[in-house]
Amino acid sequence: MTYCIETFNLTKKYPLIKNYRDLLLHPLQKKESTALSEVNLKIKKGELFGLLGSNGAGKTTLIKIFCTMVLPTSGTTSINGLDVIHQGKKIKKIIGYVICDERSFYWRLTGRQNLKFFARLNNVIRSDMDTKINDLLSFMDLSHEADKMFKDYSTGTRKKLAIARGLLTNPDILLMDEPTNALDPITAQKIRVFIREKLVNEMKKTVVFATHNLHEAEELCDRIAFIHKGRVKITGTVEEIKKMISTEKYYVVELENPDVSLLEKISAFPLVKEIVNISEPTEVNTIEIEINTQTGSESIFHIIKHIIDMDGKICSFYQKELSLVELFSRIIDKDSN
Repeated sequence: MTYCIETFNLTKKYPLIKNYRDLLLHPLQKKESTALSEVNLKIKKGELFGLLGSNGAGKTTLIKIFCTMVLPTSGTTSINGLDVIHQGKKIKKIIGYVICDERSFYWRLTGRQNLKFFARLNNVIRSDMDTKINDLLSFMDLSHEADKMFKDYSTGTRKKLAIARGLLTNPDILLMDEPTNALDPITAQKIRVFIREKLVNEMKKTVVFATHNLHEAEELCDRIAFIHKGRVKITGTVEEIKKMISTEKYYVVELENPDVSLLEKISAFPLVKEIVNISEPTEVNTIEIEINTQTGSESIFHIIKHIIDMDGKICSFYQKELSLVELFSRIIDKDSN
């Protein structure tokens, strides 16, 4: 297995400013805030890897360490086998950083002028610069907007220019910090499709994608890491995480005109942990109930048989998949206990 990014016990702490009381009573004592704590990750070459967590979880700090913009307090991080502390210059040549903070652009320059400025900062060869920028503008469908000032761009166009800037050096690895944040749903979906189909599938780039949007991560990423309070709580595909987090099974059963006594009997089954009415009676007098079983998948068939034996009329039933939102909530709840 080829990994292009690896971390081992990566920790980042920031010093806190002391108040006058602490300065007088504890002049030598350090006050620190922990942004990342013992992070261990392995990101495969060519995959779209999601860093998922709420605001302030540590996603941006982790990406900045990958970019060598921030150095870790302890632990190790390697990018394509290069150490972020000692080989930062080499790393910068193989990574692209997509930061969508609009303040990082020059508002009174055009899109083309912004790209030229950042191309020079990244030591792009002058003879190739105009061709490369024109190709990127065309690739990002920005040619018609290239000579407008950045301040006149829409939010979606600014995000596309940020991606173009990240691609100036044709990097092997692209680090993206919430590139769809604050976009309308249609534009955000277009950006996601572009990232998956163009950057990953077609150009074979490794993309690390930080987001707090759970639905976006589930739709887009090959694997994800849940980050909470600076710690990686769990890593894997969505299916792997579902298996690790919950061994329970959830089923939705549609019953025709069930009476109260039948529902009470179903609730009393030893295999049924919980029964929730998730719909009101319809015109055809059916009710959908959710059954949360304690054991394996075979238990639902025992429940179905018992319902039929009690003259219950079952119209349909199916297994309900836990969403990423529910999984994330369980991880946070477990961490809080």
